[in-house]
Amino acid sequence: MSANVRTGIARFLVRGIVGLGFIFHALMKLPHPTSWMGPHAWAPPWLQGVVTFVELIGGGCLILGFLTPLVALLLGIDMVTAITRFHIPMGGHFVGGRFAYEVPLVYLVVVIAVLLAGPGGLSLDALLFKRR
Repeated sequence: MSANVRTGIARFLVRGIVGLGFIFHALMKLPHPTSWMGPHAWAPPWLQGVVTFVELIGGGCLILGFLTPLVALLLGIDMVTAITRFHIPMGGHFVGGRFAYEVPLVYLVVVIAVLLAGPGGLSLDALLFKRR
């Protein structure tokens, strides 16, 4: 198996697992997409709806490797905001405790890596936007 094939599989696996994570987070927000933060939310309802949409659709696009640079950027902004506006202000530590920001930080690093390295050969982007 060539290095390109192995790299493509690795990128697909990383995109797939992190994309599923975003989808599952969005599914928890979906019953109340514009009010999932509760009555004392710092974000207005429309922004909560945008986050729900970005996590749901962005997670699917990340899995498929479709519009990957845009999706990775939006999901990265989502994670920076979650860490700086929720986890750290709530007293979260890097690892351990109720508001730990280890998982969103890992998601952030993965989407930055995908943004920098690209989606890989096993992606819709590679299929649709091949250089000729």
